[in-house]
Amino acid sequence: MRRGLPLLLVALTLTAMSPDGATGQQPPILSGPLAKLDIKPAQIEARATPKGTLTVAMHFALDPGWLDPLEHSYAVTMQMYDYLVHDAMIKPMPHAWVSYGLAEHAEMAADFRRAAFRLRPGLRFHDGQPLTTADVKWTYENFKGAYAKVFQDKLEHVQVIDDRTIVFHFKEPFIDFMDLYNGGVSGIGWIVPRHYYEKVGRDGFKARPIGAGPYRLVSQQAGAQMVFEAFDGYWRRTPATRTIVVKGIRDPATRMAGLQTGELDLAFGMTGKLLPRLMSDRTLRWDPNFTGPWWLMFPGYSEPGSPFRDKRVRQAVSLAINRPFLVKQETQDISKPWGNWISPENRDALQGQDAPVPEYNVEKAKQLMTQAGFPDGFEVEYLPFPPYFDMGERILTDLRAIGIRGKLQSLEGPAFRAKIGQGRKGVPGHRTIVQNIDPRAGGSKSNIAVYAVCGSPASFVCEPQIEALWTKHQASLDQAERERLVKSIQRIVLDEHYFVPLYLNSFVHGIGPRVLPEGKGVGKYWDTLNAPYPWPWEVWEVKADR
Repeated sequence: MRRGLPLLLVALTLTAMSPDGATGQQPPILSGPLAKLDIKPAQIEARATPKGTLTVAMHFALDPGWLDPLEHSYAVTMQMYDYLVHDAMIKPMPHAWVSYGLAEHAEMAADFRRAAFRLRPGLRFHDGQPLTTADVKWTYENFKGAYAKVFQDKLEHVQVIDDRTIVFHFKEPFIDFMDLYNGGVSGIGWIVPRHYYEKVGRDGFKARPIGAGPYRLVSQQAGAQMVFEAFDGYWRRTPATRTIVVKGIRDPATRMAGLQTGELDLAFGMTGKLLPRLMSDRTLRWDPNFTGPWWLMFPGYSEPGSPFRDKRVRQAVSLAINRPFLVKQETQDISKPWGNWISPENRDALQGQDAPVPEYNVEKAKQLMTQAGFPDGFEVEYLPFPPYFDMGERILTDLRAIGIRGKLQSLEGPAFRAKIGQGRKGVPGHRTIVQNIDPRAGGSKSNIAVYAVCGSPASFVCEPQIEALWTKHQASLDQAERERLVKSIQRIVLDEHYFVPLYLNSFVHGIGPRVLPEGKGVGKYWDTLNAPYPWPWEVWEVKADR
């Protein structure tokens, strides 16, 4: 399993990185003391001639909205397309949690009231037009996606010094700016072309986006297929694969058949009943691809009349789930039961003795149900993360043992993500259970900010005790104190069973024989921290088309 790396570290000096990746001092942009930013230099690779076609099967329908960073949702799925079509100022890469992208240099004032970037020279969008700080400024000011309110509320003004140099001025200390501006956390750092977006508009951009990433979209059939061609002007390297075709294939048997016939080269989400077939097929390869934990949420738990309003009922749900059996059935024991709803790749996540795997005890669960006034149980709506419907049925089978009888709702991926993005408002019903997963980069505070604070559009928990701690966290400039507060919030969420963790997911992908390198070596495609999908896409290599 990939191990966590620290978030941006704060000190009162700045070590700059030169454009060629060597450590050195660049001329400062900001005056006064600076914070130290642990941003690694980009790994610029030799150019080659792209060849072949990589055909990829996603495990749900495709959404054209994923191509527009200005409306970036909280769903990590969007980053798959960010890394294809667009590029970010800074972003996670295989060699570093935070790496320079479009920016070659960044600075943060020690008081966290100013942040500055210097772009690489010669950057261009897919249409050949230059990418400048005017596009960076316009993207920030027109961003409407995740964390938009935070970015807007903190901003005083944007200062464009020249085509390559830009400074963000904040009304108050914005200690989380570099973490949130990271392309692995939000969409605001993925730069879109002002000239083109204003010309074609919101819908036109989703239909035919232009970015500065390694691939350009050449065609799409809404929900079914997208075709991307290599962009030879990409600054980091020319992509190794000429064409990437992404198909939306919900049925796992169809994905498996596509791998076996050679129609597919890469298929996502090969867990469940098809995993033994994948593992036993010697013509195919697979990667365990640990991502984040599965967990259950109760969106209407605070509403009058909700059985989940009683902590004992939420605890009974946790006690009723046979996690080892679930892991065996879904992942052939590759995964492991987990005691937190936040990934261990985040250094500030509670784990081990601080977050033990919840107990499996049906009799105790029944006792709690009786004490809470539900000896005969009740009916629920169960909303599984698509397309893990078999997993949802297994969980409902466990819950029936304590009288909780469920009806499973089957949604397509885009519809599910749209609902989750609206939090409690998007998933109405005081007797609803949601099965979710979100291997979110940015540390535990990023997950908390999305799901467990009142002000988030995607919030499923809104509690005064958590809000008080979160307010202190947001006001503090002391990293040690902030980490203590984040861990305290996790403790409350777990102790009160607002979220019920299940297991650390192994998001297994199947790989066909056309993908290079030959043999077992496919690990290089899964080296980016907290990445459920194998970006960066420019490194994928396939055999030349026949």
